[in-house]
Amino acid sequence: MPLPPARDLLADLTDDQQAAVIHGEGPLLILAGAGSGKTRVITRRVAYLLSQGIRPSNILAITFTNKAAGEMRGRVEQLVPGNRVIVSTFHALGARLLRQYAERLGFDRNFTIYDMDDRNKLIKAALESCGIDNVKFSPERIGSAISKAKNALITPPQYDKTATDFFTQTVSKVYVGYEKRLRAANAMDFDDLLYLPAMAMRHNEELRAELDNRFRYVLIDEYQDTNSAQYEIAKRLSIHHPNLCVVGDPDQSIYKWRGSDIKNILDFERDFPAARVITLNKNYRSTKTILHAASTLIDHNKQRKKKSLVTDNPQGDPVRVITFDNGLDEAEGIVMRIKDAVTKGKFKYRDHAIFLRINALTRSLESAFVKHGVPFQIVKGLAFFDRKENKDVLAYLRLLANPSDTVSFMRVVNEPPRGIGKVSLDKLMAVAADREMTLMDAAGQVGKITEIKGKAATGLRDFHKLMTELRARLDLPPQDLIRLVLDKTGYATSLRESGDEDDAERLANVEELVTAAKQFHDQSPESTITDFLEQITLASDVDGWDEQTDHVSVMTLHASKGLEFPVVYVMAVEEGLLPHERSMGREDEIEEERRLCFVGMTRAMKELYLTHARLREFRGQMNYAIESSFLRELPRDGVERLDPSMSRNMARSAADEWRAKTGNAASDWADTGARPYIPPKKHTDIKPTIPDGADTGLAVGVLVQHEEFNIGTVTDVSGFGALRRVKIRFPGHGEKTFVADKVKLKVVGRKKT
Repeated sequence: MPLPPARDLLADLTDDQQAAVIHGEGPLLILAGAGSGKTRVITRRVAYLLSQGIRPSNILAITFTNKAAGEMRGRVEQLVPGNRVIVSTFHALGARLLRQYAERLGFDRNFTIYDMDDRNKLIKAALESCGIDNVKFSPERIGSAISKAKNALITPPQYDKTATDFFTQTVSKVYVGYEKRLRAANAMDFDDLLYLPAMAMRHNEELRAELDNRFRYVLIDEYQDTNSAQYEIAKRLSIHHPNLCVVGDPDQSIYKWRGSDIKNILDFERDFPAARVITLNKNYRSTKTILHAASTLIDHNKQRKKKSLVTDNPQGDPVRVITFDNGLDEAEGIVMRIKDAVTKGKFKYRDHAIFLRINALTRSLESAFVKHGVPFQIVKGLAFFDRKENKDVLAYLRLLANPSDTVSFMRVVNEPPRGIGKVSLDKLMAVAADREMTLMDAAGQVGKITEIKGKAATGLRDFHKLMTELRARLDLPPQDLIRLVLDKTGYATSLRESGDEDDAERLANVEELVTAAKQFHDQSPESTITDFLEQITLASDVDGWDEQTDHVSVMTLHASKGLEFPVVYVMAVEEGLLPHERSMGREDEIEEERRLCFVGMTRAMKELYLTHARLREFRGQMNYAIESSFLRELPRDGVERLDPSMSRNMARSAADEWRAKTGNAASDWADTGARPYIPPKKHTDIKPTIPDGADTGLAVGVLVQHEEFNIGTVTDVSGFGALRRVKIRFPGHGEKTFVADKVKLKVVGRKKT
């Protein structure tokens, strides 16, 4: 393992970056602003530690996504070829530790990791066994509550003590039953991969000390996004050897909804009083204008460590805020702007990204992309592995690795059909539960189960024999085992012999699964089928992103974290969407939404567009939209406001006047699209107009009639002129906010007091 000289590792770093890299013993907090080169600092620090004689086995680097871990691993490999440093995500580390110490912790190391769909199936079964209505209490809602409990390191007995209302008492019952089903299936959910190692280190001092001594230098990226379980792991690994280096930015903490706690980074110096703090505030990514706008926005937050981002990059174009008439115009306008930029040779399609607060807003964009022939990719995780046929094959593999896997057994026992119906499977489950055995073992003893006869008994017997034979081949490379499963189970044959055209595509998909397994094995020749399955299960949204192909990337703001693009559009920057409606009225939630907007803005390198609409169809209703309060928090300098609809109306008026004077109807700017450019007014030039007393009669307490929501009570009136808004509470519909001069309201009286 050739080591580079220390001076080479520091040559191209700033003074602050060098200080972080060469920091010796003791805790270190690196406050790394957006685009400040934190990955470079982490990887150089790893290489520097190796150059100082630290063993690779004593260094642990942790980040949050497989993509980030892969990039970090690759950079360290370039610096120190052949190093054996563990670079991992938190969840992958948890899975690694649970498999390595399984016997000491009372687990079978061949456990299955259940995804959200599997988890919900198990929770549904637990709900049914408790006799609870799973319509009123959906598996998703119960699962979310259990997930929050595990991330906060709350055990079922502890949860039960704090369950004071009907919902939490219901969750408490299901939590117990769900855990029993998980353990019986020798399975873990995502949260267990953090919860169980954290609890083990909290209660098993021998194991904690062993791991602390093993990982003497721990580096954690994106520390602002750690939850209670991750915090516990980090702290327990740094007691005897407190060489904990955390890198993060409170301004980019955006995962509170999944348990992250911004206080972990804000209180680092309290937890580690001897900590050294180094701030990296030089941005290498964005223009001065983009940084100024983003910094002005985030400066409205109180929960932060104040810093000023600086850059040597050019001033750049102004940040553009574009107002569209409606959501369809917005999608069309964005796609046409992107196509125009590419046609002119200014950018490539892959230079563009469109960020949204929620995936549900992608529909209008997809239509616009198709209409204008613009290539695009919507980043929603590894959708390829979520296809029904691939999930079937993966379930076979999971059941081979873990015969106790109840969910996988139920998925494939009759796929392709073996004459095993639901009634027979219900009987099998009842017998297995009564005899405390797995479904696979029960299938092997079906001859002794008098309740199951005929074709179903034969099918179960044959299935058990088939899986037993295939289990003997578990040592095959993943791609070869998949081929064997497809052949021996008859799955490929059933698709090949089907007359359904869709089945031909499904066959191509499962064959592509073989290719994916081969590529994985080529990268890691020692990998097993368990490794392959784990890699798929632990993948995040961005892991499915193809950054090489020339297409526009569309993703949520959360998924954009850690990425960068020359041109960024943040779409639907409106009240109720960004900030999200769930955050209204809660300052800490609004601050997280502002951080989310900040993250999206700071992904942009050269051009940044923030768009919103006056009308938006969402959840089946067309509603008046109000521009986000975040847009009003942007600086006046360096921000340009555009309104294409206003320009069109002005152009149409000019065309009408020109036709009237010339009598020439052939040149119609408004209809042909060849419209003259009319500079939009900057928002700073627009003077608010104060309405006279007879304008509407709207005031707090007034009763008004709306054509859709009927009678409601005005609860708030704010703003002036075109920006005047009225908030109305409608019985049965909740509170709605409208632009006053855009909504038809009839004053019908005043609420009696």
